[in-house]
Amino acid sequence: MEHRNSIYAIRTTIGQERSVTDLITTAVTGETDVWGCPFCGEDFASKAATVEHMKSCKKKGKKSGEPKLISQNPLIGRVMAILVPETLRGYVFLETLEFRDVELAISGVPHVRGRVGGKVSYEEIDKFLVPKPAAEGISISDVVEIISGPFKGERAKVARVDSAKEELILELLDSPHTIPIRVHADFAKIVEKAVREEPSIAETAEKDEKEEDDSFWAHD
Repeated sequence: MEHRNSIYAIRTTIGQERSVTDLITTAVTGETDVWGCPFCGEDFASKAATVEHMKSCKKKGKKSGEPKLISQNPLIGRVMAILVPETLRGYVFLETLEFRDVELAISGVPHVRGRVGGKVSYEEIDKFLVPKPAAEGISISDVVEIISGPFKGERAKVARVDSAKEELILELLDSPHTIPIRVHADFAKIVEKAVREEPSIAETAEKDEKEEDDSFWAHD
């Protein structure tokens, strides 16, 4: 039967996400199977290497035997991916075949604070995989400061947002003439958000109700 991979979240000490990932990676791929010679007991990293050694083992004599499998890494081929979101501190995500793989992978790893119960859907981590659009969060009438280009240091009001091209149409505040200029969103920093009407209590309640789901955050 074909297995379907699952994603699980691990809580870590903030700032130690990378070190935890490195140690888990070592646990997953660093140790291979260990085979032993039945004559002298010497260990080898593969069955083939053990067989080759056995042909000339000084303690073989007239004895016969087969290579002994001493230990196996139960995680080999089972952890498919490790995700470390830069925008979500204190978490590492593992894509594995089964939950028990997570327990094995984090066993004894420093700075692991535990795991979040339940599985994580691909939709829940999709926002961490896709780069955030440069124009996201910038709206019409916001005041921005231009941080690069010929108008660097100037403040301007956002007249239009071209999300497809990630560009802003701006009107310089200190210019005597209202001449729109086009600037890439990467070159603008919000300094003042436009004042907007607050949503009604009914609208807020409706929004909260829609956002309620069985996401893995509810298990934290």
